[in-house]
Amino acid sequence: MLQDKPREIRLALDAIPPGGMAEGKAGEDAVLFVRDAGGVRAFQAKCPHLGAPLAKGEICGQRIYCPWHKAAFSVADGTLEEPPALESLTRYPVRIEGGEAVATLAPEPVGPKQAQTPIAHVLIVGTGAAAAACITTLRREGFSGAITMVGREAHPPYDRTKLSKQFLAKPTPAEKTLLEPDFSAAHRVDRIEATVTRIEPAARRVTLADGRTLEADALLIATGSQAAVPDFPGRELHGVMTLRSLDDALRLSAAAEVGRRVVVIGAGFIGLEAAAFLTKRGLSVTVLSREAVPFAKRFGEAVGAALKRYHAGNGVAFVTGSVARIAGSGRVQAVETEDGQRLPADIVLIGAGALPETGVIAGAEPDESGGIPVGPDLRLADRVWIAGDIAAFPERGSGLTARIEHWRLAQQHGMYVARAILGASGGFADAPFFWSNQGDKRLDYGGYAPGFDRIILQGDPEALDFIAFYVRADRVTAACSIGRNRAFTAFLHLLGEGRLPTPEAIERGADLHALV
Repeated sequence: MLQDKPREIRLALDAIPPGGMAEGKAGEDAVLFVRDAGGVRAFQAKCPHLGAPLAKGEICGQRIYCPWHKAAFSVADGTLEEPPALESLTRYPVRIEGGEAVATLAPEPVGPKQAQTPIAHVLIVGTGAAAAACITTLRREGFSGAITMVGREAHPPYDRTKLSKQFLAKPTPAEKTLLEPDFSAAHRVDRIEATVTRIEPAARRVTLADGRTLEADALLIATGSQAAVPDFPGRELHGVMTLRSLDDALRLSAAAEVGRRVVVIGAGFIGLEAAAFLTKRGLSVTVLSREAVPFAKRFGEAVGAALKRYHAGNGVAFVTGSVARIAGSGRVQAVETEDGQRLPADIVLIGAGALPETGVIAGAEPDESGGIPVGPDLRLADRVWIAGDIAAFPERGSGLTARIEHWRLAQQHGMYVARAILGASGGFADAPFFWSNQGDKRLDYGGYAPGFDRIILQGDPEALDFIAFYVRADRVTAACSIGRNRAFTAFLHLLGEGRLPTPEAIERGADLHALV
């Protein structure tokens, strides 16, 4: 019986710039053609994370960067190098016919990997970003041993970044946030839903609330954080919420079906993202913050003021003040401020930050940031690592000890630990990155600058088209940007390689992309 001939996609070589990439299409099919001195290669056209068109991304050095969330893949073979994607790109055979590149839509086979390691059993405490990235990396790299993941959330691993964004703009099924429909089965994980009451790093032993104990050859502690809830009078009222977990997001979304007025306490990333998307849903949203300009300490006055004007222009109201109490009888009715204002509310969302969960780790003393100090290898004890929100680690770009509550950073930690479990050496040195959907605008931030001496600002913050570089101790350690993807991606790449130019060179208009 004759088999159908595999479909093909053709693209003129002239349409693929040397050292660049272009998308080729045939009907509904598409591939990404990449051309360099080694020839032409073809990969899947969309990022495996959320489907961004990779042709709109950037090639920096030997990496393809996703245009949205900066997942990075090897130009040579599509191998995943940086999250938030958790799998490599599918590669397709390519031949050259005349002046055309021809990709055959039959994926090139990928031989199975087999990791060589004395570790037979990995135990992971936590079910979030670091845990999922560690597990997927272990399996992708050929680890065939046992993996146990324990945590108290009932849901399979999900993408926490979605919870404060489009998820709130309309009623959305919980399944839309899941990384995979059945993560545990897909990656051969023994999933235990339980509360951990004690972790003994030296013994690699974990005790559960029901008295069971778990031990393994290697242990990753990635307990994450809980939402911080200040001791406001009235915080126990029905309708007072936080937004940290999928269950939190489901409760908030359900409340938004019947409530009409929302007061968000706090003007951080979660608070302003939620405010923007609840406003899109038709609710009246007021943000109460002690700072007159949100993000001014983080990004500077110009950027913070521009973001505030943008949200205000889309219907979000801002009030400067501090909470005196949350008023109501059984159910919330208003937030009252210390200066006597009364802000009516059917829903109060507290966005007061997060508290790292470190109390169950025996013998580990948190530092002033609340994290557990570790070296660049993220080790807490022999064959014991920590990752994500709880890790206070040496951040290479700034030279400071950092505790960073970013989804992608936790994934980077998880990938690093998986490779360490399999025998890789060297310290963690990846550049931190996060994104924030401020309504319809995506803000990118790379590096670490908890304080800065000055800002080099290029572009126009008022138009939300800019890149700002943050200088500390006469070196650029971070940047944030809206609408300058090419320059920002080059910055992030150079930061990760430790090759950023001096602040003076950047002020003179250095072409960062030309340096990659």
